[in-house]
Amino acid sequence: MVKGLMLVGVCAAAVLGAQAATDAATTGKPQIRGMADATRAWLGAEYKGLTIHKFANRSDRSMAIELRYRRDAIAIDVDAAGIVTVARGGRRVRVTTVEALERVQGLLAGSDAAFAARVLHAERERASDLKAGEMSLLSVTAFVASLTGDIDAPRRLATRFVEKHRGIYRPVNANCFETYAQESTAAWNDLQDCMNEANQDESLLQRAYRRVACNAIWLLRAESAWIEYLGCLGPGQLIPD
Repeated sequence: MVKGLMLVGVCAAAVLGAQAATDAATTGKPQIRGMADATRAWLGAEYKGLTIHKFANRSDRSMAIELRYRRDAIAIDVDAAGIVTVARGGRRVRVTTVEALERVQGLLAGSDAAFAARVLHAERERASDLKAGEMSLLSVTAFVASLTGDIDAPRRLATRFVEKHRGIYRPVNANCFETYAQESTAAWNDLQDCMNEANQDESLLQRAYRRVACNAIWLLRAESAWIEYLGCLGPGQLIPD
């Protein structure tokens, strides 16, 4: 991961801090902060000991994700083409084939960080109000779940978002969240089309690989909506609680 993103991660962690951990334990909700500048956007979250940092490069639309729980850490990079690279414990796998996806699933097997991310997702998937901050966080946990076998996690999340927020849009003078909801719905539409095409593959493993690729593209689209949301709020402004 590039040095600049690591420095932003330090800042994100500082924003969260010990108070965020206390608040998370009290409210039962993840504590989330996000901000964007001219070159990158970031999100930091803490939930019951799990920390997640997400960074987006605004110039090339690539993403970097870090998950930490106890002594376990996972790094996930997604380039602008949707190619995913996963690293854990000194091993690194670039997911460009069915065999590589199987290696990633082996790499994440027994991962405390991956398990904690799936717990967060299971506890918040239905309970969340899916405002922009938590939707952006759950997009990450849904994608992690898809890498560990729950391939439909992103589609379930995106479908619930559309069901919850469909019909609230006001195209004229739309506010930041309404614009975000429109972009997120467009990403859901693309995901549905991609999944339908992937499901036509006769090979079970190839079908799974292609569906994970669909999820990666959806994640990038969701991140683009998140970046635009942060930009709408204004430069240097933290997202609302």
